[in-house]
Amino acid sequence: MKHRSEGNPSPPRARAGSRRRRRRPHHPAWIASLGVLALLAAALGWNIAPAHDSAGENGSTTVEAAAVHVNSRHRGGDPKATPSASARPSGTGRSHVTAASPSSPSQSAAGAPTGTTAAKPAVPALTKPTIPTTQPTTKPPAAQVPVVPVGGGGGSVPGGMSGVSAGSMTQVRAWESFRGSSVNAVLTFADRSSWQTITNPWVGSGPEKFSTFNGTWVISQPFFPTGGGDMNSCASGAYSGHWADFGRWLVGKGRPASIIRLAWEFNGNWFPWSVSKTSATTWVNCFRQVVGAIRSTDPQARIDWALNAHSGGAWSVYPGDQYVDIIGIDSYDQWPASTTDAAFAQQCADPTGLCSVIAFARVHGKQFSVPEWGLVSKSDTGAGRAGQAGGDNPVYIRNMYQTFAANRDVLAYETYFNNSEAGNVHSSLVGPNENPSAAATYASLW
Repeated sequence: MKHRSEGNPSPPRARAGSRRRRRRPHHPAWIASLGVLALLAAALGWNIAPAHDSAGENGSTTVEAAAVHVNSRHRGGDPKATPSASARPSGTGRSHVTAASPSSPSQSAAGAPTGTTAAKPAVPALTKPTIPTTQPTTKPPAAQVPVVPVGGGGGSVPGGMSGVSAGSMTQVRAWESFRGSSVNAVLTFADRSSWQTITNPWVGSGPEKFSTFNGTWVISQPFFPTGGGDMNSCASGAYSGHWADFGRWLVGKGRPASIIRLAWEFNGNWFPWSVSKTSATTWVNCFRQVVGAIRSTDPQARIDWALNAHSGGAWSVYPGDQYVDIIGIDSYDQWPASTTDAAFAQQCADPTGLCSVIAFARVHGKQFSVPEWGLVSKSDTGAGRAGQAGGDNPVYIRNMYQTFAANRDVLAYETYFNNSEAGNVHSSLVGPNENPSAAATYASLW
């Protein structure tokens, strides 16, 4: 969340020249004159044919071209802090401030890192990543952002799976009661303090911790424990044994089709797995090694490649269609805020905005997800202090709903980040309700 991607496609060039109509000559002497003029034009290198516009007949630009624009400039800002304890067990959230080791969650098993298994799963050889083309050969259906009328309505989920970031069933039930519709996806964060807490996460440790949850687990996982690994070792397959163990754990829990949000927000600079801290080749090979190892023991696991909105450096490290099931994006109402429908549409179409991610997913035949989205307070946040937060903003809520609904055919899931922790985004709509106007709009829509 620290940067804002900038850079728009260049406008199409105007068509140069025009073709003139010619009349038949009425005097033979003119023929000789024209011949002389033709010889003179050839000698001077004149071009009497009109130049064709390289943008095509209509000069249109496509959203998907912006989606893979990789030469974006960055503008600094303040990152999010750790998620609220009210939205998760202690230590299960993410930290955008430092790479310090989080405290262990109340339901996590502590312990030293476990050794790798004797037999490593088959994983792909190290290769240089293929960067997506900047202009797809076919134009996909564009992500739709309709003009949203003032006022609520609908009272149903917009499509795909829908839920909330939570650490307990109590929080899930409160969310369901608040919005009046069931939750069928829950976003969680593994404790990153050791291999034991990564490969045997707290999720599913009991009914209150989603063991009987009648929906899909979305588990946010790092590449390696905080302070207990490095990108080069990951890229070489040194941790494949651990990730094969995690796949076995998913199967053993009866959750083989869970969604794994691997190395989320990698294009920011606040996590140890940030692409800015290694090379694109190393990052991609690390991602591929982890995916190959998980799938070696759990072929049904769904991999979510989730970037951060309005930060650069994402499209150059797309691991490839065979390693990704879902294209995800964390998108908050900040950098910039969407206080009008026009402002929402503009930021959504940024190179790493939500609409560009949807278009990219369509090009690659994938579903998209929004694992984290929410309001951002105008106070107690870096974006608020910079005038880049929307606060209690119903416009943002309505537009997010309409974007989900308009693209429901490729929406995998969306989970709201309900947070009230000091120094974080203050997106909370319930327990406590810090944004009453936006909360009323959300409840009326979902």
